[in-house]
Amino acid sequence: MFRIFSLLLMLFISAAAVSQSSPYAVNLIDSKLKENSNAVVREEILSIAIEAVDKMRINTRKVVTILNEKGDRYAFAGDFYSDNSRIKHQSLFIYDKNGAEIKKIKAKQFNDRSAISSGTLYSDTRVSYAEFTPREYPYTVVYESEVEMGSTIFLPDWSPVRGFYVSVEKSTYKVINTANIEYRIQERNMEELELEKDRSSNGLTYTLQSFPAYRYETLSPPLQDFTPQLLVALNEFSLVGVKGSGSNWNDFGKWQYDNLIAGRNQLPAATVKKITALTSGAKDDVEKARIIYDYVQQNSRYISVQLGIGGWEPIPAAEVDQVKYGDCKGLTNYTKALLDSQNIPSYYAVVYAGEEKKDIDPNFVSMQGNHVILNLPQEGKEDIWLECTSQTLPFNYLGDFTDERHVLLLKPEGGEIVKTRTYAPSENTQESKVLVSLAEDGSFSGSLERLSKGIPYGNIYGISTAAEKDQVLFYKKQWGHLKDLNLETPVYVNDREKHEFLEQLQFTGTKYMSKAGNRLLLPLTFLSLDTYSVSGRDGRNLPIKIGRGGTEIDHFEFELPQGFDIEAMPEPVNIESEFGSFSMAPVLIEKEGKKYIKVDRSYTLNEGTWPASSLQEFREFMYSIHALGNQKAVLVKSD
Repeated sequence: MFRIFSLLLMLFISAAAVSQSSPYAVNLIDSKLKENSNAVVREEILSIAIEAVDKMRINTRKVVTILNEKGDRYAFAGDFYSDNSRIKHQSLFIYDKNGAEIKKIKAKQFNDRSAISSGTLYSDTRVSYAEFTPREYPYTVVYESEVEMGSTIFLPDWSPVRGFYVSVEKSTYKVINTANIEYRIQERNMEELELEKDRSSNGLTYTLQSFPAYRYETLSPPLQDFTPQLLVALNEFSLVGVKGSGSNWNDFGKWQYDNLIAGRNQLPAATVKKITALTSGAKDDVEKARIIYDYVQQNSRYISVQLGIGGWEPIPAAEVDQVKYGDCKGLTNYTKALLDSQNIPSYYAVVYAGEEKKDIDPNFVSMQGNHVILNLPQEGKEDIWLECTSQTLPFNYLGDFTDERHVLLLKPEGGEIVKTRTYAPSENTQESKVLVSLAEDGSFSGSLERLSKGIPYGNIYGISTAAEKDQVLFYKKQWGHLKDLNLETPVYVNDREKHEFLEQLQFTGTKYMSKAGNRLLLPLTFLSLDTYSVSGRDGRNLPIKIGRGGTEIDHFEFELPQGFDIEAMPEPVNIESEFGSFSMAPVLIEKEGKKYIKVDRSYTLNEGTWPASSLQEFREFMYSIHALGNQKAVLVKSD
């Protein structure tokens, strides 16, 4: 027994000694950095050495403690590389909660695979990464690497805050400019931070320390809207051997036009002849453009092809014409070439695509964007925009993928920053007309017509091509509050020219009304509203952001059961707020000897950003809509 006790004591002392001597022990982390954290960046050093206009070296050291399984995503240890870059060194060490080493992975043990994503046909990008499956939490990863790159047009940004629920013990960003190339920087969200900064013509160093984690809050702005970032760009650069310069958008855009898209719009004579014949009867250039867009949709398909000059150069139009596929760059360039053949001006437009709006920064010139669309300028009118990768999206419709954001137009004379179209709340509408016939036992039958415009159009029209079982499942899930819902085959009308989508439904169900003694309680909201539930229990630290506004208008007609009258009915309500508006007006009407309750309801949510101090007002606005929108009429038997 004494020997066992001695052995346990030695193991305890040994573990304590390791904990005290290892810088990776979890108990060394300040308690305020553990609060609201799934992971803690213990130390991060990103060092970028600019050795020539076409050579830079990136050294990374990343020490991250993973506190629970939600933090595992921040343990990634790997780097991407291609023909224009190579990994010189990689290593990964794993430590337990006491800071004792439990695993070491050398460079030769790293996995290597293609970085081709789903839908990508060609790409020369690969990824070298290490895998580790944790047995217990917390644990710490220490990853180090060195990557040598032949392109200097992309200098990694510094974004020390990696996500919500991630705190930062120390993060350092260095640029070592031994080539003495003039460079520019832009600081974001650093005004109130205590940072260590050192900058000269030969480089810079920025360090952030003891930064606690942000807890995600419903309707929080994107992380990049309020966390520190540093952007750095060279005035002279290289992209896969193609050198360039530019410190303003005009010059930078001209370099892109001259080196990436100029001369790639040649088409076979037979194709030009075909397009000329197709458009010969069109009354104007807009109608010709519509015909050409439809031709591209019918005769090509999207496949990602990440080759060319750093993946930024489109496939030549003649090649797309031959193989009938391309990525966003190739299909946009191909559509532009077809328009060029009919002397219709258009411009290749670089954009950040995604449901979350993100701008090409007008105030910081650098290689930006992740997608390409096409701009057709219209003298004295709103420009036309074409999403050339979709086989179903209508002419001049962008939807929430590329709406309301700054983009870069590439013109022969230079680059120009413009903004894509905005869909106002009054344009983003869904208007429904619902007729419901009620029986005394609570069962119901009825019909619905719903017309979607603006952003809602793009979110619903795709259902028309789904299988019928999936269509029915969609409505049953959306209308989960309706019991035993049965639907006949839906009918859809997709007006691609007006960007309007009409749904027509016939349905039956049970238990819509409830009984209270000899009375029936009739909910006056047949369709639920999409409102937000925002907790105020723990206070609010971040602003409230509504990315897109919209309007929902509903007209409900409830045919009362035979032999019933109204005993009580809610009064009309109208709410006006900086966040939006809500109104609901029920009235009793008679048609052809039958009694109906007609309800007109309108709900508008405004786009905007409000300070955290507006939380209570926002919650009250949402609560009022929820409470008033769920009022009931009371029905009784006629005398």
